[in-house]
Amino acid sequence: MSKEFRRETTTKQLFDDSFSMFTSWLRQTYSPARRVFIWSDMCWCVLRHGASPSDYVFYRFDEKSDRERATYFTMHRFEHFLRMVNTGDKSLFFNKLRFCQRFDKYLKRSWLDVSNATQEEFDAFIRREGQVIVKPTGLSSGHGIWKYTYSEQDDLEALRKKTAGMLMEHVICQHPNMAEFNPHCVNVPRLNTFLDAKGEPHLISALFRSGIGNTVVDNLGSGGMIAHVDPETGIVTNTALDLKRNEYIRHPKSEKCIVGFQIPYWEQAKALVLQAAREVPTVRWVGWDVAILPDGVCLVEGNDQADVRNLQYADRRGWCRAVCKML
Repeated sequence: MSKEFRRETTTKQLFDDSFSMFTSWLRQTYSPARRVFIWSDMCWCVLRHGASPSDYVFYRFDEKSDRERATYFTMHRFEHFLRMVNTGDKSLFFNKLRFCQRFDKYLKRSWLDVSNATQEEFDAFIRREGQVIVKPTGLSSGHGIWKYTYSEQDDLEALRKKTAGMLMEHVICQHPNMAEFNPHCVNVPRLNTFLDAKGEPHLISALFRSGIGNTVVDNLGSGGMIAHVDPETGIVTNTALDLKRNEYIRHPKSEKCIVGFQIPYWEQAKALVLQAAREVPTVRWVGWDVAILPDGVCLVEGNDQADVRNLQYADRRGWCRAVCKML
């Protein structure tokens, strides 16, 4: 997928989602008499803080002063920040095949580039694995990911044609303490790193993530939930949120307590992302998805445009000033 297509798709999605979210929220939250003021205030935030209409909703700017709003990475501020700090080859992160090639030593699992595999190699991989995760190479937020389970009656030649251009991966077996939340998906923490002006990596923040339904992904944008994790200890410190602002002390599917949960192998997870962050020094801001295994950790993927909105949404505070001090 070209960089141009990526940029066009992202802009259109932001435009459609942003106004749709704001207008829907406005109707549900405020009386007709109050809506005129909120519309005006939102427009002020667009002009003064570079916020999008959905930023206004996500960050509850209707409840915040201008001084508080100034601490947030809004859409415009974050885009400007990324242009400053991520100047290298960002396709290493956006393209999942390139990511696997570049960061293979951190993956701890087998994978297959379907387009560059012969039918014999494809068949052998499917039969050996039995069950695989299929990922489009150029989509984000968990979109287009599905799980395939092999059966002897399946037409593998047709399957190879269907999945041409995609990535197939070994199904990750997660730590039992993580699987207890939702066994249908790998509940993957997100760890955000930033390289300071001297090239030293810092773990800025971390998020607990889990799927709510029976999907194979845990992303907030695909119906999941997120909660803040103390970067030092790996303990979930507050209630989880979904996109509708529902708060969860316990997982709605399993009833397992989220608040106070200690993510296993946290020191290994931190060491892994701090090492990986040094691999591409010209891409300084990266969000790493780390799977917690029964006996350690591994990288799932990295995101050079790791959505700071989710971070601030889960933390209930702005991160702009704190991060920009490290530039």
